[in-house]
Parts: sequence; structure tokens; C-alpha cells
Amino acid sequence: MNPVILLLSPVIPAIISLIAGKNALIQRILTLLSLSFSLFVLLGWHSTGFEELSVSYPWIPSFGVSLALAVNGLNYWFLVLTAIVVFAAQLYHSTQEEDKVRGDVMALISLLQVCLYGVFMAQDLMLFYFCYEVSILPIYFISSRYGSPAAERAILKFFLYTLAGSLCMLLAILYMYSQTGATNFLFSSFSSGYFSADVQGWLFLAFFVAFAIKMPLFPFHSWQADAYAESPVESTMLMSGILLKMGIYGMMAIVLRLFPLGIKEYGYIFIGLSAFGVLYGALIAMVQYDIRKVLAFSSLSHVGLIGTGLLTWEPVAVEGVVLQMFAHGINIAGLFFMADIISKSFASRDLDQMGGLTKSSFILTVFFFVFVLGSIAVPLTNGFPGEFKLIMGIFKYNQWLGLLCGSTVILSSVYMIRVFQKAMLGEANPIIEGNSVALDFSRVAGLAFLLCFVLIPGLFPNLISGISDAAVKILMLPY
Repeated sequence: MNPVILLLSPVIPAIISLIAGKNALIQRILTLLSLSFSLFVLLGWHSTGFEELSVSYPWIPSFGVSLALAVNGLNYWFLVLTAIVVFAAQLYHSTQEEDKVRGDVMALISLLQVCLYGVFMAQDLMLFYFCYEVSILPIYFISSRYGSPAAERAILKFFLYTLAGSLCMLLAILYMYSQTGATNFLFSSFSSGYFSADVQGWLFLAFFVAFAIKMPLFPFHSWQADAYAESPVESTMLMSGILLKMGIYGMMAIVLRLFPLGIKEYGYIFIGLSAFGVLYGALIAMVQYDIRKVLAFSSLSHVGLIGTGLLTWEPVAVEGVVLQMFAHGINIAGLFFMADIISKSFASRDLDQMGGLTKSSFILTVFFFVFVLGSIAVPLTNGFPGEFKLIMGIFKYNQWLGLLCGSTVILSSVYMIRVFQKAMLGEANPIIEGNSVALDFSRVAGLAFLLCFVLIPGLFPNLISGISDAAVKILMLPY
């Protein structure tokens, strides 16, 4: 099937969602149909071995810009993760009280899905830039319109940061185009051999800033905590679960492939900063009492580990990046889903105001506990294989750095178990004592679906690495 079909497939659900408005039943059906179609297409591509999945159509011929798309071992799991996280966000929204369900939010999420598919399948630098830049708009409108009173300021900060970083990337793309004499912006028109070490260094910095802001890596993270805490949960799930993966993918598909000398020139600086972010994020998470800010800083720590592994250019670490980005996307989306249910049960996000929720909802406890286990990388969960490969690769690069990054195994256990204990165990808060937490069938089925992606990759990690490792080996040839 032509990749353009997957790219444009969310457009029709977006239109129907807008028309359906507050009709929760139609919105749920659309959510399920959209996920089913995406997974049907993606599984079909997997069975063909990604043969004949590269297309290119003229888009702006006068500037050499084309609608060039491809599906391969490098971007496949990013596409699968996009379908799953978008499903989780739309499921959460469509299973709220009916008066809170909004067609414009569902439509904006679907349009964001188009941008995400475009980023991950793009084989043209200008197409990549366009989708990367436009992806911020749906999040901005959802968060600024339906977030807390502080959300507009927080998301505006994210918007401005992203805009500044993307401008650096755009200037770098235009410089590459002008200096190489290329007649188009296709990835294949550029290679690492075109640029000297000094030029690669500056190009690396330009692209890295754009991607590091989106991920975010320390010290480009100052927008993150407030944006995650104050935005609607749907928006937070999308930002943490899949938007930051655009930065990871950009690092792999563009920076690692085109600027190996630039990484060797400046990479060690950002390896140190990313590794510090692992420790910094974990320590800040340990002292937070807002459950959503705990998850925000935990994400900073996990992404710091991914960034460190990427920049070490060790093949085993880069293989771990694909596993870990998939696991992190599933786990953090599930945790924010759970956190909002828990917060609404206590009418507070303060961990000190919680306690004893297990007595009201055993099934919620089980779901939350499994997502916590995945987040702290317990063996047989999705977080373990990627974290193991990442730390092993970082150890090969530098043992002291490996020890620092390895501390995340202990520290993540401390802050996540603390959250679980304060919310679920102990004496029951009078607010929820004797009451049951509302988990309808749709939410239980959706969460059970997400839970499968916590357990199956932990039991069978080769399902992911069997596809991605060959692409990573090709990616690492310049090293």
C-alpha cells in the first residue's frame, strides 16, 4: 500500500470528528477504526519486508521540494508508536463525561497524527522541516484553549522554544542546499562526505538544538515541566509519548548519518549535559509532590539516557535507543492516563492528599503498577531491553559515564515506587473511602491494550530489534 495513504488516513476521521462534536459514541468508534486501519497497514508492510515502500511526487518543483516518503526498519516502530499513542490520547478524551468531549480536540489530534506520520516517513529535508514545524500547532491550540489557567503561558514558551530551534534547522538545510549544488532536498542528495569537519560541527549544532529542544535534553528543558503539568492530559500524553520522539528520530535519520565529524567535534559536550540530565531529572522527580511533575521530570531523566546513548555513537547503544524510545512512549502515555484518573479521584494532584486508592479500585492498581514496572525497567517489561543496551553502550564509551547513567536504575525505582505508595497504599483518603473509581469498559479495554505493549516487548524484545537493528547497522557505517 502506498505510504501516502497512511499519511492522509487521519484526515477523514478529523473531518467526521469535527462534525460529530460531543457525540462520544461516534468519537470512540472513530478512534478504534483509525487505530485498526493504521495497524492493518503497518502490519501489512511488515509482512512484505518494506519492499516498494518508497514514493516521491513533485510538491514544489520550482524549489526542488518533493513529497518523498519511505517506510523502513529505522522509522517503522516510530510509526507504530504514533498510532498507539494517538489512540491512547483520543481514547482518554472520548471516554470522559460526554459534556467534556469535543470534536475540535479529536480533529486536532488526528491532524497532529498526519504531521507525525509525515516527519517519520519524510525523505525530503524540507518536507521533514514542514511537518516538524506544523506539528506544534495542534498541541498549541489544544493546550492553550483547554488547559489550566497557566497552560497558555507554558505552551507559548514551548511554541517559542520550538520555533527558535526550528529556525536553526531551516538555516542549516538552506546552507546545505546552497553549498552542495543539489537540485533537490532529498536525504539521498546529501552525505557526510560533502562537508569538512568544521562545517559539520556547525551543522551538527544547528540540527541538534532543534532536536534537543523538542526531546527535551538538559539544558533545553525549561519549558517541559509546566507544559506537561498544566496542559490537558491528552496534550501531555502526546507531547511526552510521541512528540519528543521526533527529536530522537531526527537525530538518528539526519544528524548521525550526515554529521559524524560534527558529533566527534562537539558531541562530548552534550553527552556530558545529557548524562547530567539523567541524574538531575531523577533527583528533581524524587522531591516533587505534584504527580504530573514527577512524571515530567522522570521523562527528562529517561530522555537524557536516550540522548547520551545516541551521542556516544556506540552501535549497541543506538540499538537500545529504538527499544527505549518505544518503551518510554508507551509507559509515559499510560502513566499520564493513570495519573489523571488518580488525581480526579482525589480532586488533587498533590501526593500528600492521596492514599488508599487500592481499596476502591483493584484493577486501577494493577494497571498503574504494571506501567510503573515498565518505567523502572524491571526485567520482562518493555523498559528493560532498551535500558540494558543503552547502559551497556555507554559503559563501552566511558565506564564513569556508564556508572552515572546506570544510577537511573535505582533512582527511577525510588521516585516511581514513592508515587505508587502514596497514591495506592496506606490509609484511604476520606474523599474516596467507600467510593469506587469509575473505569468504564472502553477505558479498561484501552488500558489493557496499552498494557500488552508493556509486557510483550519485554518478553520478546526481538520483535522490535529484529526490524530496527539492521537499519541501525547501516546508519552507523560512517563510524
